[in-house]
Amino acid sequence: MNFFKQTLRELQAGVIICGILNIVIGMWFPKQMLPYVLGGLLGSVCALVMTDNMARAIAKAVADESKAVARMRFAYVFRYFLAIVVMLVACVSPYTNPIATFIGIFSIKFATYLAPLIHKINLKINPNALETDGSEDLEEEIIDDTSDVIGR
Repeated sequence: MNFFKQTLRELQAGVIICGILNIVIGMWFPKQMLPYVLGGLLGSVCALVMTDNMARAIAKAVADESKAVARMRFAYVFRYFLAIVVMLVACVSPYTNPIATFIGIFSIKFATYLAPLIHKINLKINPNALETDGSEDLEEEIIDDTSDVIGR
């Protein structure tokens, strides 16, 4: 597994952790518990879809640099459109709590701050979790080639 996929999985693990905390802590406060839980699930699933969309957009933009700006703009608009639609559904539906949905969508922001902690925990649990994807070898080849050109 390369570093990019591992980082995505750690970010998604942070979204899941924040979503669970949102549901567990928040379900004690509202009068109706089921809409809060469903809203939290809806927001967390939306955040997971948004992280996946972001990762796919970055991978495609890096692969084809000529269309990178257009791809990133489209992905950006799609993510915000998705968040708006999910929030509208949460506000209109009697089965979901819009506050829980909003916190679930925002869990992507909190998960970003949790990512270094999750990475440290992941490395303690599985020391071989970060396998090289060959980029280090490529970097050494580039350095060797430039030193040959320079004459060192």
